[in-house]
Amino acid sequence: MPQNPKESLKNEIFETVETLKNAGKDRLSTCIEQNWSKTILAYSKKLNTWKPAREIEPELLSAFNKELARLEIKSGVRIKILDNIKKKRILQTAPHLGVTESPRMFCINWLGSLAVMEKDFYIVGMFSGIPFSNRSRPGRINSKKDPRNLFPSNLQDGLVYRSVIPEKLIESINSLPNSMKIFMSKMPFDIGSSYTKWALQTCQNIEKKVLKKKNLVYLDINEVVTNYLIQVLEKKDHIFYKIFFDFKTRAEFMKAFPNEIMFYSPFQDGKYEQMENITFSGNKLKGKHKKINLDNSIELIKELEDGRLCPALITGFLALAFLNEFKCLGSFAQVEYLPVYQKKLANLKFLKDYNILKTPTVNLTTGVFPFNTELYPIDIIMGGKFTPNKNTSFGELLMPMKHTLLESYFTGSERKNDKK
Repeated sequence: MPQNPKESLKNEIFETVETLKNAGKDRLSTCIEQNWSKTILAYSKKLNTWKPAREIEPELLSAFNKELARLEIKSGVRIKILDNIKKKRILQTAPHLGVTESPRMFCINWLGSLAVMEKDFYIVGMFSGIPFSNRSRPGRINSKKDPRNLFPSNLQDGLVYRSVIPEKLIESINSLPNSMKIFMSKMPFDIGSSYTKWALQTCQNIEKKVLKKKNLVYLDINEVVTNYLIQVLEKKDHIFYKIFFDFKTRAEFMKAFPNEIMFYSPFQDGKYEQMENITFSGNKLKGKHKKINLDNSIELIKELEDGRLCPALITGFLALAFLNEFKCLGSFAQVEYLPVYQKKLANLKFLKDYNILKTPTVNLTTGVFPFNTELYPIDIIMGGKFTPNKNTSFGELLMPMKHTLLESYFTGSERKNDKK
C-alpha cells in the first residue's frame, strides 16, 4: 500500500536530520527538526519576530542611509526604511549580490518576505565580497531558458564589490527582448558606472514584480559596513578601533580568530582582475599584494574610502549581529558558522559589556519550490508560471534540495567552500 505523502515527508525529514547530526551539523539539523512541519507562513512569521534590546549605533544607521541614498531611494521612503531598521533589526543576509537570483535565493526571498506586513520593509543585505566566478553567477542573467553572461573572461575572478559596468554588459542587455529590458534599472547606463547599483535596482524591480510586493529593499551590505567602519575607526573608544589599533585587544581577537579573513581586496594581474584575502599579520593587515600598517587609523580609513577593501564575513557580522543586535536570516552554512563566531566573541574580555549571546543566530532560510525546483524569477517575467502556496510546509521546500544540505561544507569551525 502506498505511503501517505505526509508520512513519507516526515520519514525523509527524520532520516535527513539524523544524517546531518552524524555529520556534526547540529544547528542545521536542530533547526530543521523543530521547524519542518510549520507552514511557510507560520515559519516566516517566526523568522520576522525579534525585539532588540540595545539601541542601534547612529553610525550604522547613517551607513544604511548613505547606501540607500546611493541607490537613489527618495528621502521620504528612506526615513521610513531607516525607522524600520532601527526598530525591527531583521536583515536577510543569504543572497549574493547579482542582477538576477537563482531558484534557491528566489525561494529564500519568498519565504523571508511572506509574513512582512505592507507597512514594514523586507530588507535584503546582498553580499558583494565574492568574485564573478562564484557559483551564484553574480555577473549573469540567470535563466533556465536563456542565460546571458554579462562580464568578459578577464573579469571573472574580479571582485563584485565596487565593480563597474563593462562594454560586454551593455551589448548583452541591448540584445534582450523589450519584455525583459523594461525591468532593468533606469539609472544612467554607461561603461564604468556602478554595476552593483544597477544590479541591485534591477534585481529589486524583478522580484517586486514576481513576488507582488512593493516593500522589498535590496542593498549592498558590504557598502553599509564600509560606511560604518569609516566613521567608527575615528573613535578611539570604539570596539573596532581597539581591534585594529590597540595591541592588547588585537592580540586577544587574533587568538580567538587566527588567520581570519578581515577584508577582501582587488588587484590586477596583467589584463585579469583578481581578489585576495586580507588578514592580520603582526602590526599589519596583509595580503600577497597589499600591506596596511596599523600604527594609526589613517591608512586603513583611506583604503576603505577608496574602495580598495571590502569587509569580510566576521567584520560584517560583528558590526551587524553582535554590536547592533541584527537578527540575520541566512542559508544552511550561515546557521552553522554564525553561532561559532558568536561563541568565540562572547568569550572575549573586551566584549564583556555586550550581550553577545542574546542575538539569535540560527535563522534558517533556504529551499526550492517543490512544484518547480528550477524556477528563476527572470523566467517568470518571460511568462513562466509561479503558483506558490503559503500553506506548504517548510519541509516540502527543503527535501528537493536534500543532497545540497547533506553535502553542505561548514561544520564546527571549518569552512570548506566559498558559499555563505
